[in-house]
Amino acid sequence: MKKQTAAAVTNAINDKSEEARKDALFELRSMKKDLAQLEKELSSKKCVIEDPAFDLVHSAFEIFRHTQVMAENRKLTVQIDDSLEKASFKDYLDSKGARILKKPEGWHWISPQGEMHYLGEAGDTQAAAEKLESLISKRKKPAAKKPAAKKAAPKKEAAPKEEAKVEDKK
Repeated sequence: MKKQTAAAVTNAINDKSEEARKDALFELRSMKKDLAQLEKELSSKKCVIEDPAFDLVHSAFEIFRHTQVMAENRKLTVQIDDSLEKASFKDYLDSKGARILKKPEGWHWISPQGEMHYLGEAGDTQAAAEKLESLISKRKKPAAKKPAAKKAAPKKEAAPKEEAKVEDKK
């Protein structure tokens, strides 16, 4: 649900940024026309100016305003992405049973064997999630190797019994 909401908000912000970009381009083209008109009036011998300076200043301000909106929207989308990423790390920690403790302070996880592991500081959810993932992956690998070792052990025990039977026959 969080990802869907964030995606909808991000899409709305991107739409507003696109509108601001189009408006800034329109103002830029308008400013070019005003500059050409001003150049024409200043280069003529009559030098009659019909007050295009106000249009130039207004266009410049509108371009600034639209590009400012675009920059702020870009910052907002980055903040939303960061918040969503932090939330996903916290959700991962919660799903695996990790908890934030006050004493000892920080993220902790109690393994199925009853061992308590310190994962990291309370504010650093990413590092805690990475450490938990490494602990869980380490626990899974030895568990897969142990059954193979147990199967090999009974075969070795069977071999000495056969030797003992051979010795009894002698």
